[in-house]
Amino acid sequence: LDGMVRLLQAGMPMSEAVAMGAREFTGPLKEEMLRVYENQKVGMALGEAALLMARRIPLTEVHMFATALQIQSETGSSLSEVLSNLSAVIRARFRLKRKIKALSSEAKASAAIIGALPLLVMFGLYLARPEYIGLLFTLPKGKVMLFGAGLWMSFGMLIMRQMINFRI
Repeated sequence: LDGMVRLLQAGMPMSEAVAMGAREFTGPLKEEMLRVYENQKVGMALGEAALLMARRIPLTEVHMFATALQIQSETGSSLSEVLSNLSAVIRARFRLKRKIKALSSEAKASAAIIGALPLLVMFGLYLARPEYIGLLFTLPKGKVMLFGAGLWMSFGMLIMRQMINFRI
């Protein structure tokens, strides 16, 4: 996006900026940018071509790019300013994702420890006094208690997972 902004500020048309993007990118994005460029060459509006690209690529950033181009084509605002602002927003989103990942890693480690602790205590108790823990596996009440504990642990792990996973 920043490369496109620089080209637009230098006076190049948006079609050349899209072609430059197709040359600079690699992989699937290169092919999609080439499709946008080719669609525009045959007469399709740039905003429509970008919206087609956004339908094929299920990324929020691509949808934001296509929406920005569509709005710019309808309102006629400064495209370089719009793309520059969009670039800043995308960078801020990536910074936020990295920060959330770093902050949630502590909670994930705590959840793993909390989830493993009952099993570790049970194993330690088995090593220290097998006859105590053996009752859970031999008596009918013990089996019910073991099943209930496993069920509640599963619920707790699912709840912790939902609390830790953030969507941006």
